[in-house]
Amino acid sequence: MSSETVYTVAELTEKIAEKLEYAPDLKAVWVKGEIAECTRSSMGHWYFNLKDDEAVLKVVLFASQARHLKFTLTSGMEVLVKGSVAVYRARGVYQMLATEVESAGQGAYRQALLDRIGRLEKAGYFAKKRTLPEYPFQLGVVTSRSGAAIGDIKRVAGKRWPVANIQLFDCLVQGTEAPASIIKALNKAFLADLDILILARGGGSSDDLWAFNDEEVAKTLFASPIPVITGVGHEIDRTIVDLVADYAAPTPSGAAEVAVPDIKDVADRVNALERSLYNYALQALMEKEKTLRDFAAVINQHEPAKELLRLKERLKSLESLLRSTALYNLEIKDKDFKQLENTFRDLYPGKRIDSFKEKVKGHALKLDNLTFRRFSEIKEMFNSLRYGLELLSPENVLKKGYAVVLKEKQIVRSIKDVTSGDRISVNLKDGTLEAVVESTRKEDKADG
Repeated sequence: MSSETVYTVAELTEKIAEKLEYAPDLKAVWVKGEIAECTRSSMGHWYFNLKDDEAVLKVVLFASQARHLKFTLTSGMEVLVKGSVAVYRARGVYQMLATEVESAGQGAYRQALLDRIGRLEKAGYFAKKRTLPEYPFQLGVVTSRSGAAIGDIKRVAGKRWPVANIQLFDCLVQGTEAPASIIKALNKAFLADLDILILARGGGSSDDLWAFNDEEVAKTLFASPIPVITGVGHEIDRTIVDLVADYAAPTPSGAAEVAVPDIKDVADRVNALERSLYNYALQALMEKEKTLRDFAAVINQHEPAKELLRLKERLKSLESLLRSTALYNLEIKDKDFKQLENTFRDLYPGKRIDSFKEKVKGHALKLDNLTFRRFSEIKEMFNSLRYGLELLSPENVLKKGYAVVLKEKQIVRSIKDVTSGDRISVNLKDGTLEAVVESTRKEDKADG
């Protein structure tokens, strides 16, 4: 027994309360049943039991929520109750804290809403979720100008991210005309240069929030070109637009808190990045400095100054050797040149060159005579050929009275090339005749 935990009644009750009150599936639930033992306190709070054939549930409806009732609660009435499970610790009993009560006759509206949600979910309207921008500067808000939501959003966003520019797109958020007004405001916001958009409204009954369950509003919101956050009602309220939005915040203030970062956190992040960058640069600089020192040590180890001096001395030695070698070679070449000069002087070819010049002149004269004769012969042959070609020229032939007959641009050489009715062209020396063949006649030539 000593090794096992022993709770007090209050401790165990608190643990049970934590389990029930923080269970997500026990928040904002709807329960259907019959009212029994219904009473109203002097403060306006309602206390009643909700029962069916098998169980009884205690329900509390506080005055702040009871003011939205459209009818008086009485025992025996069939109702739908929305609320969350809580534990009354003093008595160790669980109960339901109601936020809304509808008559059972309104259950058809609830079923219609569920059908609408199922239809939109099947069509994929709840599947697309975009990442919210990390640092938005242009913030749009679709809500009523006169509602508390815009004030809450401006207060929270202004405190967290004062650099944001907030643009209001005024619309109705309650009543039969609210859906069309919301759609108009959304479409106007889509045309603005925004980084993020908030669709918001303060708390209210299911009827007050019904415009945010409209199917056309949901479809318009789904078509938004920019990320959208909803903040509609209180924490326990959920509407169709919350399912469509990229992020659903519990309240307008919560939407503003999600939409913008905290400038203090951003400043801390910038400072941290600055320190990281400084440390990185310092580390890199230290590594480069170490590398430079290592290189300097290697260079000093090889004593480049002494090596340079040694190379200079070597260069001087080579220069001296080159100078002496070049002078010696020059003297040898000069001696050889003088010997060759004496040899050429003894073998002077001037006389032989003069003899060869006379022979070349004689051969040149003979070549000129031979060339002139050959040129005259070729010229005479050319003139003879030109004359012959002129005699055979088609123009000279035509001048003598002959004609060239063409059929379809082809020369007619025989009567076999044409038939009666063919069109022919007769080319004469001064023009062309266009004719038609009437008939052909073959002439017999005498033998011999």
